[in-house]
Amino acid sequence: MKYRWASATATVGAILGLAAAPAVAAPDEAIYIYGTPVRVAIAADGTAYLGNYGQGGGVFVVPSGGTRASHTISTGGHRTTGLALGADGALYVATADGTQSAVAVVPAGDAAAARTVSVPPGLHPLAAGPDGTVYVANPGGDTVSVIAPNGTAVDRTIKVGAGPAEIAVTKDGTAFVTSQTAGTVSVIPPGADTVSKTIELVSDTGTSQEPHGIAAGPDGTVYVATIKPSEIAVIKPGADTVAERIFVGGGPQDVATAPDGTLYVTSLLTRKLSVIRPHAKDVAGSIPTDGGPGHLAVAPDGSAIVISPATSLPGDGAVVRYFAAALAAASLGSTAATPAASVGSTAAPPSAAAASNPGTQPGAGTPSALPASFWYAVPVWAAAAVVALAVWILVKGRRRRAGLAGAAKRGSAL
Repeated sequence: MKYRWASATATVGAILGLAAAPAVAAPDEAIYIYGTPVRVAIAADGTAYLGNYGQGGGVFVVPSGGTRASHTISTGGHRTTGLALGADGALYVATADGTQSAVAVVPAGDAAAARTVSVPPGLHPLAAGPDGTVYVANPGGDTVSVIAPNGTAVDRTIKVGAGPAEIAVTKDGTAFVTSQTAGTVSVIPPGADTVSKTIELVSDTGTSQEPHGIAAGPDGTVYVATIKPSEIAVIKPGADTVAERIFVGGGPQDVATAPDGTLYVTSLLTRKLSVIRPHAKDVAGSIPTDGGPGHLAVAPDGSAIVISPATSLPGDGAVVRYFAAALAAASLGSTAATPAASVGSTAAPPSAAAASNPGTQPGAGTPSALPASFWYAVPVWAAAAVVALAVWILVKGRRRRAGLAGAAKRGSAL
């Protein structure tokens, strides 16, 4: 009875340790999709849309924080080649099947397309502007099809560089198109019928640096993943040339921006997801990915979903959610946040505030700042300390009782 409180203390410590363990051990989790997902878009409520390039096509809809699709949006059996979300939550789906290609428009919250717009045959990356204008890349014709808001047909076609690969649209409605073959970025102002300027991304020998993925930051800065030099080219608002370059390595494929301006970059050859802080000149840290990563998207809670396309059979690829805590730790240069992808983890992500602004983590912003993973491990240390204290008290108590018993025996013998 005397030491019941010590046993209770040990029990509490053990519970604390068990409760804290998942937060330390799970930087990521797998999303289970049977198909060939190649595109991902995440809505403001955290719902993830995964476009299926495999047989039957369709778009898998994964609820916020979920690991499996709740349902599939049909594309009439056509393969999905592009996804984009409008400011009003509408989902735009580019499909292709032989000589037939189209863009399906799915209103926010609906489970089926309200209308489709025919576009030239081919594989079509696309992007949506803030007013609902949709830009569709046509790699076969080196053009971009523009669909006006609520349009039922292509409004105009604009010539761009050879091999248009990806499109990003800034908050003011300006579209930027990477042309991988030509080594250019074409700039299309809102409502324009032609390109207003062309930014070259070529080497000293005149060959393309293979610009591919592209993203627009919250301040209008545009970031381009260039495969050959393994860099992110930074284009400032209104500029005609690249302002600076950030070396990433591994042939960067795609780039995405968080609301605070943090960059996330996938590198195919080195199989990693790199984190670049806002306005930084180099990579802060990286996380190994499951397979060769391709497209990615950032969720409102600060997590990121990365697709590693299938190499052969349906379901052979990987779709992984990287939690905000791991990304925040990587941005602080922590090696503790870079284990290999753990399939099927069920750990819950931390708050969006901590993820979108690593500087708010305890201790951040000071010379002795510690990585986010340190603070998630604190409960484990505390639990261990509590258990150790309880064990010490029990041992001391037993020794004291043994000593008193021995003294009593000696006293009775005298």
